[in-house]
Amino acid sequence: MTNLLKRLFFRHALFLAAVTAVLAGFEFLICAVVSTIDVPGLLAELLNNVPPAVREFVRQSFGGFSAADLLAFGWNHPIALAIGAGAAVVMAARAVSGEVENGALELVLSQPISRRRYFAGQVVFAVSALSLLSAAGAAATLAGQRVYGLRALDGRTLVLLALNYCLLQLAWYGLTLLFSVLGREAGRVAFAGFLVALLSYLVLVIAQLWRNAAFLLPWSVNNYYSPREILAAHALPVRSVAVLAGFAAAGTAAAFWRFLKRDIP
Repeated sequence: MTNLLKRLFFRHALFLAAVTAVLAGFEFLICAVVSTIDVPGLLAELLNNVPPAVREFVRQSFGGFSAADLLAFGWNHPIALAIGAGAAVVMAARAVSGEVENGALELVLSQPISRRRYFAGQVVFAVSALSLLSAAGAAATLAGQRVYGLRALDGRTLVLLALNYCLLQLAWYGLTLLFSVLGREAGRVAFAGFLVALLSYLVLVIAQLWRNAAFLLPWSVNNYYSPREILAAHALPVRSVAVLAGFAAAGTAAAFWRFLKRDIP
């Protein structure tokens, strides 16, 4: 198991370092923008010139235009969501189908390591990596607040935001891991994972913009990730934890069951 984790570290280290730096830099930059630009004023002026549906969508996304609202929205920005989903999908795609594609899985499993240990090592590494990614984003927000003199989000709120963000990425990891176990080409598996994540976000946006499509909201995984609700309630909604953690666990469990039965390669 130790050797497997070392191998995963060296295989993913550069990629994970890059996405972590980008997420941290983005969250830090949000603090800089909020402190130096009159974002509430710009948004208020913008809302006066857009259709009512768009105006309502913006208000639902931000909740308000205070510094805290804007910093919380930084965790729900498409860039932040894409970074996290990218990390989760790539690790899951490489876990099985990527190793099958490059011929390494047969070699690894020929060593004294069971399929259960191999699968557990992949999951432990991914959970640790996504947790560190989320923590880095929270640390960057905290550092940005201190550098630019903001007192918008306290430490507890940042921990809850990072936890909710991590759960969302684990949900994408669990689903893509199932695709990975079923597939043989990492590229196709990654595309499928990204496509599902994108469709989930688009369903959320459409359902919020168009009232007739509101019935679709419960079917969007992103609907259970809401920094705005955390900011308003000062707590992580139980529904969000249950759905996201359940989605991640179901995908991972199904992938584990299939991995024990699939042929290699």
